Amino acid sequence: MESSGNATNTTALAGVSSENQIINLINKLETGDRETGLNAAAELGKFGEPAARALIEKIETGNSSSGEIKSYMLLALLETGDERAENTLSGNFGENGASNTTATESAVGEQREGEVPEDILQAIEAKDKAMRESLAKSLNVEYGNDTDILEEALKAEEQNSTLYTSFALSKFEPEEPGNETEKLLEALKSESGFVRVAAAMALGQKKEKAATDPLLKMLTQDYPLAKHSAAMALGEIGDERAVDTLMTELKNNEKDYIRSSTAVALGKMEAGKAIPYLIERLRDTKATVRSNAALILGKMGDESAVEPLIEVLASGKEAEGRRIDTLNTYADVRKSVVLALGGIGGNEATQALTGVLMDDGEMLEVRVAATSALGNIGSPEAVDTLKTVFDNQSINTDIRNGALLALGKTENQEAAGFFIEKLGDKDFGVSAREALISMGEPAVEPLIENLKTEDQKVKDETALILIEIGDPRAVEPLIEAYQ
Repeated sequence: MESSGNATNTTALAGVSSENQIINLINKLETGDRETGLNAAAELGKFGEPAARALIEKIETGNSSSGEIKSYMLLALLETGDERAENTLSGNFGENGASNTTATESAVGEQREGEVPEDILQAIEAKDKAMRESLAKSLNVEYGNDTDILEEALKAEEQNSTLYTSFALSKFEPEEPGNETEKLLEALKSESGFVRVAAAMALGQKKEKAATDPLLKMLTQDYPLAKHSAAMALGEIGDERAVDTLMTELKNNEKDYIRSSTAVALGKMEAGKAIPYLIERLRDTKATVRSNAALILGKMGDESAVEPLIEVLASGKEAEGRRIDTLNTYADVRKSVVLALGGIGGNEATQALTGVLMDDGEMLEVRVAATSALGNIGSPEAVDTLKTVFDNQSINTDIRNGALLALGKTENQEAAGFFIEKLGDKDFGVSAREALISMGEPAVEPLIENLKTEDQKVKDETALILIEIGDPRAVEPLIEAYQ
């Protein structure tokens, strides 16, 4: 009797101990880093059905605090070998997979229609900000403290009409008739130049098409700072009636900052007829105008710009019997041209970018930009070049890292296979994992194949990435891999 009682107590204690261990391991899934999460999932798998029951309850009640933690729980459930794992995975993958597939199809569709690479958009945004800051500085020189609020609005990272509007309308008497837009249109006629600038910027941010005609008048007849703001505002509004006048100013205006702002404005309007004018500006007397024109040509993606852009790169390099164009030696010009070629793509652009990337005499920042540009093109030739550069340990680390990041943008199975090979790499494993998750659908089949690996740690990492992608095709292979 006494012996039987002790056995019962021991069994009960063992049960409590197991339950506590499961709870502690689930807590580790929720609070630890990735390495801790993978280890905890593997340990939970050893508890079989009791762990599966606790995990399913957590998953179904939605008590996990993030999608990443839920992924650890699904991996742990796989590790238990419980027969309910398939249904639980399917239920979670159905929703995630649908959204991922939709996102991938959307992204592919946009690329076919000529999606503008993010690095070009960021570079144009930086140019836009630089032009606004230059305008703010000029206003300060000309008007002193009278324009402090306007200068603050121009320098702001996030642009909106509020500060511009309040500044412009502060010069009106409260009882004056008209709504806000009517008063801003009236402010374009103000005797004060800085009020006209503020009104132009406000109307541009409001995308007020009624302002197009008075802004065109300002662009052609006002003083330079007002013309500058008018060009920027017209680009925001996007009225096609402004294209011809903007092209004329791009070609003929004596102020380089106005030529720059008209180039950006035409790019925002996607005015294809301006391409010959923009190509002409690649020979402008000012480096900033050349740089802006190059970026806009990259944004528009017209193949007729490829040869002129390559010529810019060539003329900025020393060659026997050839005069160097010193403006084309500037890093800003060369980076802009490189990004533009990546936005346009094609064999010629790929070859030119490969030449830049492999040129030890080229500036480091330009070579790094070339990796990004090749990633935007994403052709098999571009992928091969990036892989070769990354694998070459004698090449500068920044360039190799640039190549790795660029490969992540290509979204094809060949690049996915390259990243899978790096999953166990202590230096690049984290970047490889993030790239595969970001790639989504193109990485699924290579990842499924990699579930056959004998390396348990890599297998778990592969499974976790598939869970995080959430493609339904992975459900059965995952179940088979962990039976």
